[in-house]
Order: sequence, then structure tokens, then C-alpha cells
Amino acid sequence: MAKGLVFGVTNGIITMLALITGMYASKVDKVGVIAAILAILIADPLSDAYSMYVSEKNNNSSKKAFSVGKEAFLSQFLLQLIFLLLIIFTPTVFNGLMLCYLFGLVSILGYAYVQKSSFKEILMNLSWITLIISVTYFSDVLVHKYYKGD
Repeated sequence: MAKGLVFGVTNGIITMLALITGMYASKVDKVGVIAAILAILIADPLSDAYSMYVSEKNNNSSKKAFSVGKEAFLSQFLLQLIFLLLIIFTPTVFNGLMLCYLFGLVSILGYAYVQKSSFKEILMNLSWITLIISVTYFSDVLVHKYYKGD
């Protein structure tokens, strides 16, 4: 599977799940969550695609580098767009978050199936993703607890 595509899918899932989890943990309302996702949807795929392009250009041709950057952008943008739509079309941030978790899990398992990953690899990947999301959740709970305005 292409380097840009793998990066875009993996980064897109982790970034969105961590962002939405953190926003939920710090009790941001739905409009704030949508605005944050939209900001990430614009900036994250573009900056990651450019970074992949620059990195790849140092090692390969400009054409190959452009292809890697394009794959990273498209896979990440489209995946993150789905997360945005899930939040928009659910009644609450919590419901959207649960659907995002489900979509993220199905996406990760689908990717693992296509890659013919071993059970051990799948378990390791899910463990790392769970750790990242858990750290985000608990750190944002603390932020809300100590810095809320009331």
C-alpha cells in the first residue's frame, strides 16, 4: 500500500478521535467541536501532505513525491470529512463520538484486513490508539477541571 495513503489513514483516524475525545472531555459544545474539526480538516491534511512531499522529495523524484503527498492529503481529508459529518448529523457530541469510535475501529480493522496484519499487530495498533485517546481524554478532563470559567 502506498506510503501517503497509509500515513493519511492512520493519522486521520488518530487525530480525529483524539480531537473529538478531548473536546468532549473538556465539555465543548457541538458548535465548538464542529469548528475545531473544520479547522483540523483544512490544516492537518494540507500540512501533512506538504511534509510528506518535502520528505519524499529529498529521497525520490518530484513526481513520486507529489504522488505521496497527494495520497496523504486525499486519504486524510476524506477520512476526516467523514468524522465531521458524523458529528454534524448526530444529535449530541456524545452520540457523534460513539459513532466516530465505531467508524474508527471499523476503518482500522479494514485496513488491517487489507494489509493482512497479524492479530498481534492489530492488538498492538489498537492498544497504541487507545493509549493516545486515553491520555487526551484524561488531560482534557484535568484542563476542564482546573481552568473552567465557573
